[in-house]
Amino acid sequence: MLSEFLLYLVEIVALVGGILLVERIVAGPHSTAGTGYARVDSAFDFDRLRRKQYGAGVLRVLRHGRRSTLPLLQDVAREPWQLREAGEQLIPVASIVGSVDGASQLFDRNFRPVSDRARARLGSVLVAMHQGEPFPPIEVWAWRGKYYVLDGHHRVAAARALGSDYISAQVTEVVEVSHYEAKTVRA
Repeated sequence: MLSEFLLYLVEIVALVGGILLVERIVAGPHSTAGTGYARVDSAFDFDRLRRKQYGAGVLRVLRHGRRSTLPLLQDVAREPWQLREAGEQLIPVASIVGSVDGASQLFDRNFRPVSDRARARLGSVLVAMHQGEPFPPIEVWAWRGKYYVLDGHHRVAAARALGSDYISAQVTEVVEVSHYEAKTVRA
């Protein structure tokens, strides 16, 4: 009974892996070639992101037994810290690794939607990006060369889906301070 179940799981993983491999061969890692209709293309992009996230999630659960969510800044950077404005900058999309707030439940570590809850908002952002509409800069906090999103999670997800290398961001640097310095600042 157990061996039949394990064989069944291996077959499912092989099937999902085969589907993802065929998609990668046919569509490429970031296929942005589309129909020319922004709404149709954005629906295809969202469905492609969900398939990738689902395939990666199945493999991750089989390996680790848990879902990989978007890291939160407060889980990796221990307080005390101070914030310093760094202004608007073009930042590499690949350096955006997490979230400042609770949007970590909507996306996985690669900013792919983990459920269909993000479909409407992400779909509208994808449509606008396909049509070339301008967007306000996202808001990020920079810590040790990595960026954590405060506002603009869906824009980051869309930029990654479309293969963008850079995105405009309003950057705030997180500066670590010692406990002694934190006490003198509060006093």
